[in-house]
Amino acid sequence: MIEIVFDKSYLDGASTTEVRDVCSRFSALMPQELFFEMITTRPESQRRCFSKLPDQDSPVALIPPVGVLVDFERQHQEACVPLARHRVDSNRYVFNRRLREGTFVPSADDSAHLAAWQSQVDSDTRAFVATSLAVSDVFPDLSKLRHSDLPAAVEKKRRMVATDSDFVRRIYAAGAPADAPPAARIDPRWAVFRVFQCRMLSALRMFGRHQGAMPHPVGTEFWTRAEHTMLDLYGLILGTLAGGFATLENELQQEFVLLCPDATPLARGLLGHAEG
Repeated sequence: MIEIVFDKSYLDGASTTEVRDVCSRFSALMPQELFFEMITTRPESQRRCFSKLPDQDSPVALIPPVGVLVDFERQHQEACVPLARHRVDSNRYVFNRRLREGTFVPSADDSAHLAAWQSQVDSDTRAFVATSLAVSDVFPDLSKLRHSDLPAAVEKKRRMVATDSDFVRRIYAAGAPADAPPAARIDPRWAVFRVFQCRMLSALRMFGRHQGAMPHPVGTEFWTRAEHTMLDLYGLILGTLAGGFATLENELQQEFVLLCPDATPLARGLLGHAEG
């Protein structure tokens, strides 16, 4: 069955009928990052998202954070796909009824998990911003361009990152830790490949958006936007690994098509490969 990764924009903006149709026709996957994001969002948004899922045991498969998949690949030296084999819910489960009502209050254990998740988000966001600030180190020719020439040049680099696997492997090899899978073995089926590729693709977009001059000092508003981008990246990375992505964000749809050019629209906000 085709795997489809949900993002928050889809659960927030699609109709109940659309969401439940996806759950019935595909292997619907909810990243734990998205689950944690949704239980910390505004009560009305929380209720809107969770109430659209089928009111049954195991309405979607919960899959672990991207970092867990990267750790799996380092430990086993093999690609993590298909994602469904990593589902964290080994037994049947139901979401807390209060999530559907928007009245959920985290327990002490829940709060500890959420704190750990937020710490990871903060760490990943800092790493993403560092990548964005270092774009001109990877692509030194970008820093020499006139502002009027920068958008086209950035888009050319983005297409190279999205389509040239050898280029991605070369840059990956330059900074990969000793226990990481060898660059020669990885390809788009690997989480380590997609993490690096998606971060660089998004970093180039940010670099172009700021006309090559990242703000100094980096202020609170910038960090908030960067965190939102990082949360979107989680979904994009997992969507590319699954081969199916449910999102209503135009930029994420564009990124997914760039990274998975053979994907086609399956329904509103739904991209993937139809079963042949």
